[in-house]
Amino acid sequence: MNNQLWYFLIDGQSDDKTGLYGNFYSYGQHLGDALNNAFNDAKPEGFDNANLIQASKLNNFEEIENRDELVKLSHNVFMRQTTYSFPFDDPDKDFVPPVGITNAVEEGDYDYELIRENFVAYDQNENGIFELELVIGKANLKEVFLKTIDFLPKVDGFWIYIQNHWDNDNTELWVAKHLVEKDQVFNFLANQEKNTIDNGYIKIVTHTSLGETNLTLDDHKKIQLHTKDQEVFNDFIGQVINLGYIQTQEFYNLEWGFHHWHYRPAGSLTRKEFIAMLQDNKFELIDKWSD
Repeated sequence: MNNQLWYFLIDGQSDDKTGLYGNFYSYGQHLGDALNNAFNDAKPEGFDNANLIQASKLNNFEEIENRDELVKLSHNVFMRQTTYSFPFDDPDKDFVPPVGITNAVEEGDYDYELIRENFVAYDQNENGIFELELVIGKANLKEVFLKTIDFLPKVDGFWIYIQNHWDNDNTELWVAKHLVEKDQVFNFLANQEKNTIDNGYIKIVTHTSLGETNLTLDDHKKIQLHTKDQEVFNDFIGQVINLGYIQTQEFYNLEWGFHHWHYRPAGSLTRKEFIAMLQDNKFELIDKWSD
């Protein structure tokens, strides 16, 4: 596989009080691999606990402006000399997208600064479904997602959609009929965190028969609840509020109005390997289709 060239805006922590923004250019087999190369080389430059804020795919090195001013950190990674500091505890610092999705450099319909950790709740629609959508940043997503599974009264089903934008293939629905206890779901996700929670090419659905309830972590890393049971809905909202998240009517997320990239992290499974993993874990292919 030919290496791809990516531009990254990365933030990191230089000390207990100071954060840094830096501009990096990195080669890798895919976005997640190039990002890992950039993170590794950014650390000695003062970027501890690095986060990806923006990304852009480049056709070649020659299209980089003022490339003669770049510092070569390794054979894969280059950095602009100028960095920008900010108070690390600044409450208004940029939203850090979860692993698996990132904002693109290209401007969208909305200002990126509008994205915040909060949720929106919708009353029962014409199909009798209540809906909640919750946006969580990188630092808190895994913990909150697992807690929301625990908010469900029980687990009756678990399945995964492989999205068509992963290698431009079919959308596939894989169901684990044997995962019908919360602990079983938690164990599977813990063992496959890099390939599931951190994978920007899949949707994870936990099902509860009460109210035909589905809890989804989608490929935009947004937590969604759909249910026909108002008690399940109200209890879920209450528990999300207890976690400290605020309900809003001004709801923004990377799915709509923002150019963005999906990716899988370095060291994660390819699509073919991911399917083999599902088969090894007794998932069954139920359906597939082209979008």
